[in-house]
Amino acid sequence: MTTKIYDYLSKTQSIPVWMDTHGGMTEYLSSSMAEGVENCCVLICFLTPEYQESMNCKKELTYASQLQKPIIPCLLGSNDKTKKWKPSQWLGLTITDLLYLNFTKINDENFEAKCRDLLDKINSVVGNSSSITLESESKANSKEEEEEQESDEEFHSSTSPSLSIIRQGPEIKNETLNLTSQTYSNEGDSFIHLRNQSSEIECNQDLYSRNNQFFNSFTLSRFLFHNTNSQESIAVLSLSAEYEDLSKDEEKTTWIPCQIKINNNEQLIQLDPNKLFLCSLTLKIQLTGQPGVDNQHRFRAHPLLPQPLRLRIRIEDTQMKHSSLIIEQINRPLILPTQDKLIDKFHLSLLNVLGFVSADDCSTDIRYFAFIYHFNDPDTDDPLIKFIFGCDLSCFHFSIWDKQKIKTLGKQAKKENRTELIVHEDIYSSIISCFALFDERSQLHGIRIIIKTSTSQTVQIIPLRPDEIFEKYHIF
Repeated sequence: MTTKIYDYLSKTQSIPVWMDTHGGMTEYLSSSMAEGVENCCVLICFLTPEYQESMNCKKELTYASQLQKPIIPCLLGSNDKTKKWKPSQWLGLTITDLLYLNFTKINDENFEAKCRDLLDKINSVVGNSSSITLESESKANSKEEEEEQESDEEFHSSTSPSLSIIRQGPEIKNETLNLTSQTYSNEGDSFIHLRNQSSEIECNQDLYSRNNQFFNSFTLSRFLFHNTNSQESIAVLSLSAEYEDLSKDEEKTTWIPCQIKINNNEQLIQLDPNKLFLCSLTLKIQLTGQPGVDNQHRFRAHPLLPQPLRLRIRIEDTQMKHSSLIIEQINRPLILPTQDKLIDKFHLSLLNVLGFVSADDCSTDIRYFAFIYHFNDPDTDDPLIKFIFGCDLSCFHFSIWDKQKIKTLGKQAKKENRTELIVHEDIYSSIISCFALFDERSQLHGIRIIIKTSTSQTVQIIPLRPDEIFEKYHIF
């Protein structure tokens, strides 16, 4: 049967497939296996008792797992169809997080349908034109068998909607810029030169706003005043600060005054000839709006300010001469939620992921998201679908659907004669909307998620196949 599937993928679908029984192995067995795994984009393994007993198969699958290659398990089972078999020992452990495809009842009549299911799974992982390793130590019995009648008609296959995404509005600019603060040459006719010795500017925003206003502070922890005059003592008569405003489209640069404070409470900076004065300076910019929602967002320049942010410090000395210095502040990149980060956080396989939807609020630098995946209940081994909603990687709202939940939604849709039902309406109700989609038989076939922020919107449909997730035989 594996040879027949190989022919279907390679000849009918024109997918480049590698399999040991078709000349892939050389006399250097281990080297050839390693090369096949390293060069593949997905590994398909056909699970049988003989496969589990094969040392070569163990080496190959374990190596693929170590390289984090996508793995698609297909259950062929035992040649003795009167006995139910499922992977155990090393094989059960290796595929513990994976949902397998059930090929135990494959025959000539359903062969193409089963292969299309496999093709859909391949496309969902690697696309339509990728190298595939097809791995099997033994062939399953190809004798035709009657398909078992499904007991739950709610989970019969139905045509799922295709994945569709509509995005509107900007995304958060999160480039990795040069994180070293830039200091520009000192200008002016004063003998006092200004120097920034700090490698990075410390940023902070007020915890709360008052009357919709707050301060964004920038601290230079090591700032030098240097009297280059070798004969006279000079004092700083006045000290001021400004920041560059890029909000107005003007040819002339606009500088906006801001507050400045010497943190060691010196009232007067008096410099003897050739002397240095080291201190800490804090510049405070008042903004209208709301500060960042957490420390990651508060320890940076607010989105209302330009990036890079140019700050200018100016002095007038006791000789009525001036000096100024421009310093550039750059934010560190935000740690934003992404599908890859969530997969790592929850220790998932890509094959378990059903969908990830996100939209950015560029006025607050926050990314809202919905993340959907399937897993097995560790207590009952029953398959479940989990919805996670959030705006960072530390605090989540979630909901879990089991088979009964999907049945209940289908009955409600049928009773109300509706093709969609809103669900999870109590989670981020003003930002995230989640709808269950049903076909004409009131069978769930997709989820539509709408995320709308103050600057952007994403509408995405995620196809769902409950019949695949809630298989009678499931292995994790």
